Amino acid sequence: MMNWGIMFSKKIALFISHIYGEYQKNLTQGIIDKALEHGYQTQVFTTNDGESLGDLSNIEECILRLPVYENLSGVIFASGTYASRDLRDKISGAIKKSGLPVIEVNDTDPFFPNVTMDNSTMFSVITEHFVSMHGAKRVCYLGCKSESDISELRLGIIKETLSHHSLSLYDNDYYVCDETPDDFDRALDHLTQKGTNIPDAIICYNDRLAYELIITAENKGYKIPEDFGVSGCDNLPAGQNMIPALTTISYPVYDLGRIAVSNLHSLIRGRERSNTSVFAKVIYGGSCGCSYPSDRRVHMYTHTLLHQIADLEKSIMMSSKIASAFGPASDLEDMLDLIEEYAREIENCNGFYLALSDSWCNLSDKILTLTASTDSINYEKSSDTLTMYLALQNGKRLPSCTFKNNTLLPDFLMSDKENAIIVSPIYNHAGSIGYIVMTFENNRIKYPFKLIQYLVNLSQLLNNIRNRKKSDAMATHLEELYMKDELTGLYSSAGFEYYKNKNSSDSIDDSDADKILMIVDTEDLDSINKDHGQEAGNFAISVIGQAIRNSIPEGAIAGRISKGTFHILLNKDAASTDEVKKKILTYLDNYNRLNPKEYKISARI
Repeated sequence: MMNWGIMFSKKIALFISHIYGEYQKNLTQGIIDKALEHGYQTQVFTTNDGESLGDLSNIEECILRLPVYENLSGVIFASGTYASRDLRDKISGAIKKSGLPVIEVNDTDPFFPNVTMDNSTMFSVITEHFVSMHGAKRVCYLGCKSESDISELRLGIIKETLSHHSLSLYDNDYYVCDETPDDFDRALDHLTQKGTNIPDAIICYNDRLAYELIITAENKGYKIPEDFGVSGCDNLPAGQNMIPALTTISYPVYDLGRIAVSNLHSLIRGRERSNTSVFAKVIYGGSCGCSYPSDRRVHMYTHTLLHQIADLEKSIMMSSKIASAFGPASDLEDMLDLIEEYAREIENCNGFYLALSDSWCNLSDKILTLTASTDSINYEKSSDTLTMYLALQNGKRLPSCTFKNNTLLPDFLMSDKENAIIVSPIYNHAGSIGYIVMTFENNRIKYPFKLIQYLVNLSQLLNNIRNRKKSDAMATHLEELYMKDELTGLYSSAGFEYYKNKNSSDSIDDSDADKILMIVDTEDLDSINKDHGQEAGNFAISVIGQAIRNSIPEGAIAGRISKGTFHILLNKDAASTDEVKKKILTYLDNYNRLNPKEYKISARI
């Protein structure tokens, strides 16, 4: 019988990478808003794959373990946002294995029912515009090397559109750019043939390439659009606040997210959905030669940039402060106040939660065995419980608590079904995981790029604490190897001297005059070694060592000083000294009687 409670659990998951990007933020917002209209809470699982972010980059696959699929109704997979093909394929496999309804948002090679942005049709419209409206005869194309698949597709559409007007785009009419300053210089020289054959128009792969090309051209004395027209794609604020404003293509990314949810909702309800395309539109600025005025106030954009710069400077200072404080940290509890301080700086964030597996910092079996440590849990065995180390909700700090790993947050924090949650992994080591969960006021996502440096610092902190615990255990073990006598388990000569001196320096009322040194020698050790072998001699030493271990009172210091000689440091108490001597000799007498050998183990005290 179908469990309708699970089938309609009213939660959907979104897998997306680089959520701080403009495209990703708009897509996510559209998904969250439309999901809420259908009564779904959105759980957003985000990564930063493909970046070189140290420890944070090494834990990205942890995202595969975070969703609780049995609590979900469906999944939206923004596979086109992933720089790492390997991670994308692994997420795709995990989603497929879950058996949940899935909608994929991707422009190329979708595995699941797909919602896609028509990435290229509007390039035909722009090409037609340059030819028909501005009389362009030579139209060039500036492509993008890092996104070659889509770049080549757009080039093909431009060529096809030009052919309808009996025009061609030859090899010297296009250039694939790697987006370095020198390469923009080369691109302009190539497309203008070093000033000998100026094109009528240059269509750029995106806005970023367009305004970099315009700046390069103006630095070389060209005027846009008087000398040649330029167009971009993406409708970024920087392009719209240029003078003249950039002719570009605007993608309804927010609507793309809403449509993805509507299609997923249909799948959840058992309806088939075919692949869906969402179409863009051309925004005519002045860079193509049109007289369309910009409706943006450039001084407001400048004001916005100044605020962004100030915010970035503040963020850099905070990151430096955190990195400096986190560096020597050995205990997470000591850092929670500083973590909270930064979390409160995240704009519009009304919920911030840090969760880690209970076993995240425990020593491995290998280290436990090597150091003879007694750490209670082995972190190589995955824990089924997590601890909420830090919980901030609506400005209040809540007590830490433990909860089962069959939910992202404790039940009392998951009760608000309308709040979308953003989940970012920060720790993944040998079966243990860690992540932060954020919620935002009125579901208006403000996931800033500066948050990445915070996640990097936090991930580094957790790994440093774990590594420090490991190194401390190893250092203690090495110290014990140096301080202990392997044959008897008592202190070595160096260990005895160290702890004898330490005992004296730690004592306030006592001095060396209040101590008594007892010397124990193994009798006939040379004869035992000569007649019965060194193994027998070592055995005799170990038995006397055990006799001493069993006989000395708490607080006494005992060590093997050389070969068969032992020193015992006792408080100056005649009765106590006589008692220790008696116990040692009695132990040896009993041992010889119960374990007769060809030689007698005895000591001179």
